Amino acid sequence: MPTSPLKELEDEAPRGVLIVSYADYPGATGLSKRITGLRSVLSRRGIHNVVLCPFSRGTTEPNQSIVELQLALLGSLWNSPLGRMISLLVFSFLAIPSIVRYSLHGRLLIQYESLYSAFPSILAKMFLRRIVIGDEVILMSGDARPPISYVLYALDRLLIRNTDFLTTSSSSARMFVQACFPNKEIRFVPNGVRPTKREPSGQHDSRELIFVGAMSSSDNQAAVECILKIAQLLNGKEIRFHISIIGGPPAYVRPYLRNEMVRRGRVTFLGNVSDQELQKAYRRASIGLLPFFTQSQGGQRIKGLEYLANELLVVAGPFGFGIMPGLVAGTHYLKAGNPEEMCNHVAAFISNPRAYSKIAAEGREFVESNFSWEEVCKPYLNLITARIMGQRDSS
Repeated sequence: MPTSPLKELEDEAPRGVLIVSYADYPGATGLSKRITGLRSVLSRRGIHNVVLCPFSRGTTEPNQSIVELQLALLGSLWNSPLGRMISLLVFSFLAIPSIVRYSLHGRLLIQYESLYSAFPSILAKMFLRRIVIGDEVILMSGDARPPISYVLYALDRLLIRNTDFLTTSSSSARMFVQACFPNKEIRFVPNGVRPTKREPSGQHDSRELIFVGAMSSSDNQAAVECILKIAQLLNGKEIRFHISIIGGPPAYVRPYLRNEMVRRGRVTFLGNVSDQELQKAYRRASIGLLPFFTQSQGGQRIKGLEYLANELLVVAGPFGFGIMPGLVAGTHYLKAGNPEEMCNHVAAFISNPRAYSKIAAEGREFVESNFSWEEVCKPYLNLITARIMGQRDSS
C-alpha cells in the first residue's frame, strides 16, 4: 500500500506537483493513462509528483508518490448519475484537508485532472497562496441536456475562472476558454502514448476487432450502438469476425447483452481489464474501431493512439481521433463516413489483410515519431518548470 510522502517532500523535494484525481489511480481509463504519461515526464526531470486519489493499488517510481483516501467504495457508486454525484461530493469534501496539508507542508503546486476534480482543489486554494493548474479541462456541460446543462455551464465558468492555468487535449474546451476568458492562459497538450513492443508478423488474428472505452460515456455508448450495427451488417455478408469491447462499469453494459450479435458470440463485452489483459487483447486484434460520427466535447482519444501504437489497422469515423495534426486518412488509417462504409472497410481487410499492412505500419511509425509523452508534454513541462522551478517559460 502506498505510504505517505509528506516527510520525503519536506526533506528532499521542497517543490513539486500535487495531482488531484477524482478517479482511482492507476487504472485503464484514458485519464489515468494521461496522468501516468505526465508523471513520467515530470519524474525524468527530477520533479517530485504526488497523486491524490480515492483509492489506489499502484506502485511508485523514483520521484513519485500516491496518496489514497481509502475510499474504495466510491467506484461502485459511479454506475448511476446520482451515485456519481454522491461520489464526487464525498471525494471533494474529504480531499480538501489532504490538499491543504500536502500543498502547504510540501510546498506543492496543485494540479487537478478534469473539472470533476476541480472542486476540492479550488476550495483548498481559498486557504492557501498556491497556483492551481487544471489539466485535461473538458466542459462538463458539453453533452448535458437542459436544465442540467445550465447548471453545469455555470459551474464550468466558475471553475475555469478560479483556475490559474489550463491545459487540455480538447479543441472545443480551448475555444470556449479563449472566447469567454481571453486573458486566461490555456495550452493545448495532446495525449501521448507509451512505446509498445513490436510483435512478430502473423501474431494478430485478421478476424479480431477491438473497441476500448468507458461505457459510462455517452460518446462511447453511441459508438457501441454503431458497433452492434456494423456487426449486424458483417453478419449479413456471412463474414467470420469477432469484436471485443473493453470497458465498464457493468451496469452500463447490461442493456446490450440481449442484442442478437452478443447472444451469438459475435460481440463480447469484456468489462474492465488490467493493463496486461489489455495488451493481450491488442496482440490478438488486427482492427481498432473508432466509430464516432458526431462532434464531441471530449478531447483526443488515447484509445486511437494505442490502436496505432500496437500496429492495428484503425477504421475511424470523421471524429474518431479528435485533434491529431499530421494524421492522414488513407496513409495512417482508414476513414469512414457512416457505419455502412466502416463495415465495407472491415470486410475488405478480412478478405485481404496483407493489402492493408502498410497503412498499419505507417500509423505506428507516425505515433512513435510524434506522440511520445516526452514530445507532446513540452508545453506542459514549460509551464511547470516556469512556475515551480523558477525557469523562464520558453513556449
